[in-house]
Amino acid sequence: MTPLLCALFCLSGIAGLLFETLWFRQAGLAFGNSVWASSLVLSSFMAGLALGNGLAARFAGRLAAPLRAYAVLEVAIAITGVILVFQLEALSPLLVRALEPVLDVPWLHNLIRLGFGFVLLLVPATAMGATLPVIVRALRASDPSFGGALGRLYGWNTLGAVAGATLGELWLLERIGVHGAALAAAACNLVAAGGALLIARRVTVTERSAAESVSWRPDSRALRMLAAAFGAGAILLALEVVWFRFLQLFVVGTAAFALMLAIVLTGIGLGGLAAGAWLRRRPDAWRAAPALALAAGITSVALYAGFSHDSGFAKGLDYTSPLLAAWLTTVLALPVALISGALFPLLAAGMTPAAASETSAIGWLSLSNTSGSALGSLLAGFVLLPVLGMEWSLFILAAAYAVVALLAHVPLERPAPGRRNLAMAAVFGVALVLFPFGQMDGYLLRPVEEWHPGHDHALLAQREGRTETAVLVERRYAGEHLSTFLAIDSFAMSATSTLIRRYMKLYVYWAVAVRPEPKSALLISYGVGSTASALVATRSLETIDVVDISREILGLASVMYPAEQNPLSDPRVRIHVEDGRYFLRRTQQRYDLITAEPPPPKNAGVVNLYTREYFALIHDRLTEGGVTTYWLPVHALLLPDAKAIARAFCDVFDDCALWVGQGFDWMLTASRGGLGRLSLADFSAQWRDPAVAPELRALGFERPEQLGATFIGDAAWLREWTAGTQPLTDAWPKRLSNRPQRDVRGSFMDPLDETAAAKRFQSSAYVRAIWPAGLRARSIGYFEQQRVLNAISRGETAPWPQLLRELHSLLGDRPLRVLALWRIGITSDWLDAADSAARAARPLAPHEHTLGGQALAQGNYAEAARRFESFRSASPDPAGTLLLEAYALCRGGDLGAASAALARGTGISRDAAFDESVAWLERTFGLEVQAAP
Repeated sequence: MTPLLCALFCLSGIAGLLFETLWFRQAGLAFGNSVWASSLVLSSFMAGLALGNGLAARFAGRLAAPLRAYAVLEVAIAITGVILVFQLEALSPLLVRALEPVLDVPWLHNLIRLGFGFVLLLVPATAMGATLPVIVRALRASDPSFGGALGRLYGWNTLGAVAGATLGELWLLERIGVHGAALAAAACNLVAAGGALLIARRVTVTERSAAESVSWRPDSRALRMLAAAFGAGAILLALEVVWFRFLQLFVVGTAAFALMLAIVLTGIGLGGLAAGAWLRRRPDAWRAAPALALAAGITSVALYAGFSHDSGFAKGLDYTSPLLAAWLTTVLALPVALISGALFPLLAAGMTPAAASETSAIGWLSLSNTSGSALGSLLAGFVLLPVLGMEWSLFILAAAYAVVALLAHVPLERPAPGRRNLAMAAVFGVALVLFPFGQMDGYLLRPVEEWHPGHDHALLAQREGRTETAVLVERRYAGEHLSTFLAIDSFAMSATSTLIRRYMKLYVYWAVAVRPEPKSALLISYGVGSTASALVATRSLETIDVVDISREILGLASVMYPAEQNPLSDPRVRIHVEDGRYFLRRTQQRYDLITAEPPPPKNAGVVNLYTREYFALIHDRLTEGGVTTYWLPVHALLLPDAKAIARAFCDVFDDCALWVGQGFDWMLTASRGGLGRLSLADFSAQWRDPAVAPELRALGFERPEQLGATFIGDAAWLREWTAGTQPLTDAWPKRLSNRPQRDVRGSFMDPLDETAAAKRFQSSAYVRAIWPAGLRARSIGYFEQQRVLNAISRGETAPWPQLLRELHSLLGDRPLRVLALWRIGITSDWLDAADSAARAARPLAPHEHTLGGQALAQGNYAEAARRFESFRSASPDPAGTLLLEAYALCRGGDLGAASAALARGTGISRDAAFDESVAWLERTFGLEVQAAP
């Protein structure tokens, strides 16, 4: 009977974790993924478990047939669990309509919607909470050890939860979708119920003879054990929240989160099994509970102190790799989870209830532990992390294990165990004294330093908020500001550098070009405010709604911008701290422009901002003729992933189209009802706007016709490109693979082929319908320049002969001066830094290359040559700087000086590329280079 019941309860654990993750997913769709929503959904789940524990404590001891009661509970979980998964999101529109009268009272609106979710999740969670006390009662018929029976069931149920977490995320959701996974979870519950009923037929007499139970009245020692179980549950769940936040500095993705959870649950389960085996051999093993609690605190400090994210097995693993997540969780959290998992059965054995009241005792112990877990997760998310940060939270939680040890300590007649506890307490005190404060600062800056090595960085602000850790860093050169960089956890989220601003502001510039004079706009996800700044600069807009789930990110705007430049300070801007999807569902307003840059879809909790159902919400919130622009970060996607998102988008919008922002940051565009043909004057109005035109040119859009050269394909091409691909939907979130992108160029270079894109642009009926006719013809000529820009955006370097040819072409009859500067590595960031140094009368020597390039683009060739010559002595590429100097002199007609400069370039490595470049200068300008002395 014992192994059969353990197997059944393992199945119950699989179903429980599967249902829990599915409920959270569906509740996020129904009620939003804001921190309040997700926390209260978690609270309702934990409250349901606690209620089930309490009911079991009160009534389970009276059950004459506990296995039959257990079977009923499993069936109830299966039925209510499936109903919730299938119907939870469908209830959301009904709830939104019912809440329309209180939409203008946010606190009341949130209270009602979250209370509704609380009640719904309470029902199946209550049944889950009652299963452990009931099945422990049944197992005691064949296992005489109270703590041993509890440890076995607790361990196997938790290991089942491990299987549920990994199977669901890594296999079931991809193969059978959300609804199929719910049916699989229900099948596990039903098999467990059926097995329990079969066993019950063989042990009916035993069960009935054990049914003469009494209510348990805890004595003082038992009360201390209950309090210790409460504290142990609170600390472990709080630590889990802090650990996961900390590990998000190094890993990313829903698969990573699932494996992190699985590792912690594995530790808890194995700890429970080990404690059960220990108690069967040594019934008084519960006396080690205080030492074990102190060991948990010591271990948590030691593992944080010795933590390394890039050594051993982790070295060389990509930050998107689930294996990295599993390994880092193992070295940081698994030992503490093992110890904590062993504590629960030991504390139960320490209560030593009478046999007739054991079921009631387990119910109360589970109630204490579950209640503590619920409080711990809320305490960590809402108090410790936002107020104290990760490092102090780890310290306080490690120190809190001393309270658990004190509660679990029972004075003994024999002195040896007492000496053991004292020795452990001494080590515990030393661990706290040696806690490595300050270690976290290096981890917070790690993403920035790895993404931009070799740059001077200054930490502007850090916010360890309720939902993420945000780090704002200034990049500098020679003490001058270059750009501001935002990292969210382990992900380089956004920056104000030129190429990043280019694609972020394109979402507005493109939309206003094809849909002039918009009156209302909605921005979902704020980032560093580049798109918001472009919206604010659009003077026709009367209302601008900015929606972001993170209050901390929005708060960093005041750090980044002076008050008069902060886009969120504009009186037209209305800020909403809310889940973007839920905002679209509840708002009644329609917009001329909706643009969005949510995090990449493989980040945890983000996939449903890229599904067909979500794009349908955007469509429904557009005015007739309204436009949407949407980020497609193909650098973070596999080719099938990108096609699934594009397929979902095109299923909703008939005139979907795809454009390149910069590199592998692309843009999906569409409208509601289609766009009409525009006049050239309307299309190009932004280039005449004094508030917009300078930034347009700084970002490489020097002429309106360049906008057309960002074209990749229209709806007809997209449908052909995505043929045979199923769309990404809410029910099939794993149409995005768990595998990371390792060869973005190999996957996405074909759509970027500029020659093919130009042909598609020329033949596109969609382009002919909306693009001014004369402008369309001129745009064709800029696809060659777009090829150069795409190469720059992808970080591709060119040999000097090719670079000089491209530079010469860009500075031809209709010069593209900004793009020419970009080709030699000079963007507006570097120009602004040089200008800042000049205005402050600081040394200009570090900026001579920048100033030389600026002079070259402006046609001041002698000055350009002089500055390149000045910079050459300190240049990391003196041969390249010499070639630029000679080219500037040739452009200025001073061939003698160019020849002399090349001849004097002694000590410079003259490889084949250098010689080919000189030969090109000779052919192009009639230059004759003197022999070197």
